[in-house]
Amino acid sequence: MPDRWLEVSIRATAEAAEALSALFERAGQGGVVIEPELRPGPDVDEVLPTPGAFAMLRTYLPEGQDLVPRRREIENSVGLLRAFDLAPMGDLTFRWIGEEDWANAWKQHYSVQRIGRRWVIKPRWQAFVPGAGDLVLDLDPGMAFGTGLHPTTQLVLECLETLGPAGGGAGRLAGQDVLDLGTGSGILSLAAARLGAGSVLALDVDEVAVAAATENAAQNGLADVVSVRRATLGEPINGVVTVPGLDLVAAFDGAFANIVARVIAERAPALERALRPGAWLIASGIIAEREAEAAVPLAAQGFTTERRLQQGDWVTFLCRKEPAGPLSGAAPTVQEA
Repeated sequence: MPDRWLEVSIRATAEAAEALSALFERAGQGGVVIEPELRPGPDVDEVLPTPGAFAMLRTYLPEGQDLVPRRREIENSVGLLRAFDLAPMGDLTFRWIGEEDWANAWKQHYSVQRIGRRWVIKPRWQAFVPGAGDLVLDLDPGMAFGTGLHPTTQLVLECLETLGPAGGGAGRLAGQDVLDLGTGSGILSLAAARLGAGSVLALDVDEVAVAAATENAAQNGLADVVSVRRATLGEPINGVVTVPGLDLVAAFDGAFANIVARVIAERAPALERALRPGAWLIASGIIAEREAEAAVPLAAQGFTTERRLQQGDWVTFLCRKEPAGPLSGAAPTVQEA
């Protein structure tokens, strides 16, 4: 792990966030952190994202020999987006920080938060006494995406509360095999395990995310349920190789894809092949104006949208794979770095 990181940040509207997120994820390390502008909610201590407002996007470049080309890629790509007048965005800013400095800075603004009816996201360094029925996720995202602050994560957690039998509570996913594609901090994998999933395969191509998700699974006592791999589903990504023995066909009862519309579209065929007939898929990380980019490929693969949730400029789909019929195409492969 490097001693220093170059923090790259930019303020942008939701219209530009998807393109910038894809860029930051490709060139950065540990994914992209999106900090929406918040406003007071109806409940005490509740905060909600402000629709249409600017958000701060951050990514981190590790000190090392490939830092200069990574930074140049970000600068050139942002310049190109600006030239096409995609949407309002601020200037790129850069600053050097140590890992401990970064952690201490953002921890000051990260507190216990309630999501939906039962979820509680508890920072690992804060004390909390759960109430009856609370489902607590003890989290330290480190430099990985997934604090629970972003609307995309919150919408997925709210979707989870609707799965399974009414009143299913902590057993809503009892015994299910679940896939978490692009796990980040592992927050959604932990949530599936809290709801009784029999196994969760958490995949991410970034080593920082894999380390954070592995640690969070252990700290929550869920390492026997959540298996974290540095991998992706379907076509290889740069620097990624196939994991022997993990060719998956109809292997999962449900899946998360909290990524971006473009990647959901690319991975839709692999997700269809990996899911069992009748399985659920929660697709999130989708900017409202780009939702067709994800919805159309999912429908083409036989997924039916059961629910559409929106918070601010962000959209989440709860989809269902056709309950019967032959599996299409060849087996998807899990690719590991």
